[in-house]
Amino acid sequence: MNVSKLIASIRSKSQKERGTMRARASEALAKGSAEAGQLLDALDRYEAEERQQRIDHASSLPRAQLVVEAFRDNPMTENERNVVQALLDNPGLTSHGLSEKLGWGGQIWHKNFGTMCKSRIGSLWPAPYAEERDADFYCGVLADLSADHRWTIKPEVAEGFAALGLRPAKTT
Repeated sequence: MNVSKLIASIRSKSQKERGTMRARASEALAKGSAEAGQLLDALDRYEAEERQQRIDHASSLPRAQLVVEAFRDNPMTENERNVVQALLDNPGLTSHGLSEKLGWGGQIWHKNFGTMCKSRIGSLWPAPYAEERDADFYCGVLADLSADHRWTIKPEVAEGFAALGLRPAKTT
């Protein structure tokens, strides 16, 4: 492993490529490679710097604008559009209720919404931390979950989606 070349290439790598680098370096570290530890340290430093840059950028713009940027840079799939529209049209439903609106079972809506949020986290703001799960709560970036497990879109997120042409369906 030529660690200096790998470290020098970190900035040019995608998040997925850095993930691969991290996995391989972790395997090498488990086998006793000191160079692997250097690479892991460099990845940690870069990702901390990248996270701080995202935080700085996010704090400089209104959140509605960040939503517009995130979804213009990484456009929604048809499935993602349906997941968002279900929430816009049905605030206050549970994950099960939103899944049913899409013809799905269980908490599939929740999984799809969380995946959509996580895939754009680099363009948005940090996910809130969920102590009960000991993990980031990606759905909480764009939506609020009440104590009785009912979902609503955050107002500033609804404003960003409206700028992208996504609004609650009109009811008669």
